[in-house]
Amino acid sequence: MVETGRLINRRYLLQRFIRQGQCCAIYQGTDQVLQRPVAVKIVPATYLSIYQTAIRVTAQFSHPNIIDLYDLIIEPGALYIIQEYVEGDDFATLLQTQLQPYQVAEMGVQLCQALLYASSGAHNVCHGDLTPSAIIRDRRGVVRINNFALPSDLNYFSAWSVVGAEGKALLDSELPWGQQSMGRCADDARAVGLLLYQLLAGRAPGTTLVEPPLDGRLRFTRNMPVELCDVVARAVIRQHPQHLNTVEALYAELKTLADWLEPMPAPSLVASGMLVGDAGSRQFSPPGTGKLVTALPMRDIPPSPAAVAIGTSALGNEQAQRLVLDAATTTQFANGGSAKLVTVRPPFSPETDAQRSTQTRRVSFPLLLLMGLLIFGLFFTVGYFTATTFFHP
Repeated sequence: MVETGRLINRRYLLQRFIRQGQCCAIYQGTDQVLQRPVAVKIVPATYLSIYQTAIRVTAQFSHPNIIDLYDLIIEPGALYIIQEYVEGDDFATLLQTQLQPYQVAEMGVQLCQALLYASSGAHNVCHGDLTPSAIIRDRRGVVRINNFALPSDLNYFSAWSVVGAEGKALLDSELPWGQQSMGRCADDARAVGLLLYQLLAGRAPGTTLVEPPLDGRLRFTRNMPVELCDVVARAVIRQHPQHLNTVEALYAELKTLADWLEPMPAPSLVASGMLVGDAGSRQFSPPGTGKLVTALPMRDIPPSPAAVAIGTSALGNEQAQRLVLDAATTTQFANGGSAKLVTVRPPFSPETDAQRSTQTRRVSFPLLLLMGLLIFGLFFTVGYFTATTFFHP
């Protein structure tokens, strides 16, 4: 470790040790020329060539979901990488936060956007080491990625290989770090799926680390949308019949889900009823009723083919047919897994139906009375004129 208070290159002041990474120590510092906070990575000479190569292929990156590189300083025995300092929540903090399904899907969208930018024709770079330590969410909710084209954390990916990895922690591991290939792109897509699963996994309050399940089964938090769990399982499980093995395919699925799950803006009035609660509850109270009524529009979405495939491939037809189950059931996927969806439609109520019938009768009776009076008046008029015309003395 390097002492805090040290001035690097007569410009960057080390102020606080943040953490020890896989290959380098990370500090918070200050750029005394531009008067801005920076992150300083101190790389020992052992990894000098690896980091220099990574910086060479990523130096031109400029994307809102990728942490910026500011400066590079080489001294005898060490390499100093000066980067943008991002204040926000690391992955351990996110695991302790009650994230909504929309937030998890949106995080996946942002991760994919950064990966697609890096792998585009202008760069042709795969990440290769997308682990919890590589991401942070800033105060605006923007996900930022670091550590492109660096050696993969083999301990992390080997541990998670028990979940649908077909015995291979990483594909194309013999290629230079960061070099793009179909296998490397598939690994990046799966790495996104693993991160999202950890955010969706059932865990005890206060958990800062999600361990890989020893039995290889994916266990999701209760009441998570089955469509989101389905997409994550398809990204993680390589042998899944509808495996998402490209970042493009995963992005398309997550973007659709994020758009669907995005909370609706809360209007001031809904159908002349005053809104109650926050925008997430989407409930309002019609005048004079004192009862909360949902204002969320109905979305009729048929079960996806993937959900049916998951149910039939591993746990049999009985569970595959039960796509609407009790809200307390935990969704699970295991090498193809099962899918369970909580119903959102109100059940049929005989009492409500009788009330509607009574209301209908109340509305129709005055109309029938009016029609009877009109018919009586018509016959009375015709009879009167007939009598006075033919029977007048």
